[in-house]
Amino acid sequence: MAAPRTAFSPGQFYGAPTVERQLPGVRLAHLEATNRADHVDEHSHDDAHFVLATRGRYITTAAGPETEGPVLVYNPPSVVHRDRFVDGGGCFLAVSFGAADWRALANSGRGAAIDALRLTGPTARRAALRLTRSLLTLDTEALSLEGLSLELASQAITPVADSDKRPSWLDRAETYLADTFDQPINVADLAEIAGVHPVYLARGYRRWLGAAPGDRLRTRRLERAADLLMRGRDPIGDIALASGFCDQSHLNRQFLKAYGVTPGEFARLCGRRPQVSSVQDEAIDAA
Repeated sequence: MAAPRTAFSPGQFYGAPTVERQLPGVRLAHLEATNRADHVDEHSHDDAHFVLATRGRYITTAAGPETEGPVLVYNPPSVVHRDRFVDGGGCFLAVSFGAADWRALANSGRGAAIDALRLTGPTARRAALRLTRSLLTLDTEALSLEGLSLELASQAITPVADSDKRPSWLDRAETYLADTFDQPINVADLAEIAGVHPVYLARGYRRWLGAAPGDRLRTRRLERAADLLMRGRDPIGDIALASGFCDQSHLNRQFLKAYGVTPGEFARLCGRRPQVSSVQDEAIDAA
């Protein structure tokens, strides 16, 4: 008699998480594989999920062409499969949507794929790799992770045809970001203001602005920080908080990444001396 198949609960995989984030409607995790291929049986998951293999040779029973490069798989809720790493030491990103949440996302289009799929297109792989990088950065805002998760989700959803004209809801969303960038914002907030489904919002931002909503939020915050550095003499820590960053070091990392200089260096280029101690200033400039 065959052994019963394992049915994993939401967010459970053959792996040990190195990083996890629980967000509204989606759980993100980067995991290290814990089972050899011969110890992985046929199984299913209660939730819909995407898996991106980031290290090791990964084989899947999902339909789709076998190509070289990153293996990206979509598995609907309760679909039986036997995806596994051939050798030990594999790592993977897992993006999990609860069954009810996934049905709601599918309703944003003309339904979701009902079979397991191997996603090989560049758009799907870009979305998964952006999400992996953002998750491993650790201090990425929730809005950015949510938006990237929905971009990835859209790859398994048949979209409603888009108009060739820039939608008016995008201006409403951008105005809301400009007015409330210093407050916590999630995709649901932005979608409600825009009057569109969260998946449609994430897809529209990428199409019309070439960026996720979280990228636009970060840009707004950095612009405010730069403006305050140019026209005031407040301590950089206070400027960080006033711009929506959690602390001075968070502002420092984002500012350096975006502009190529630290906030302290930028302040001096503007002809002012930032109000930080010499130890803090050296730490900032050395970052």
